[in-house]
Amino acid sequence: GGNDTTRNSISGGLLALNQFPDQYAKLQADPSVIPNMVAEIIRWQTPLAYMRRTATQDVELGGKTIRKGDKVAMWYVSGNRDETVIENPNELVIDRDRARQHLSFGFGIHRC
Repeated sequence: GGNDTTRNSISGGLLALNQFPDQYAKLQADPSVIPNMVAEIIRWQTPLAYMRRTATQDVELGGKTIRKGDKVAMWYVSGNRDETVIENPNELVIDRDRARQHLSFGFGIHRC
């Protein structure tokens, strides 16, 4: 897993810093933002595409019934771009407040 996520984060982060030159300038002016920038890049890039699970019981979610045995996919990028939770979710903001509160690796803070 570390190979895919690291590779995707690095390449996506370079792309993001090129697409948001104001953020690159902010980084050059203040390298102390690097730890927060890493979390923001992981949110913006979302290095894992999805995770699939099998429902263990019937459940209703968002008005839809998921039956025991159904295969369910969670698309991480969807949660990381939720405009009801994240202000300007499609923009890279390297000094974003609460940048570590993303869903790129599921729920909770991820440490490698």
